[in-house]
Amino acid sequence: MQRSLMVYPMGGTIDGACGDHVLIAPPFIVVPHEIDTIVERLGEAVDAALGDFEI
Repeated sequence: MQRSLMVYPMGGTIDGACGDHVLIAPPFIVVPHEIDTIVERLGEAVDAALGDFEI
């Protein structure tokens, strides 16, 4: 929300208990430059949430 982006965090997608995902639901009238903005903001949010975490 701090980046003007709302997504739905979900869990349990592998077997009902394990696995995580983020649902992105733009309107059907979204245009390419808006998709770029969504991807950029989501990337920034993930980077900020993970911080220095090593994958």
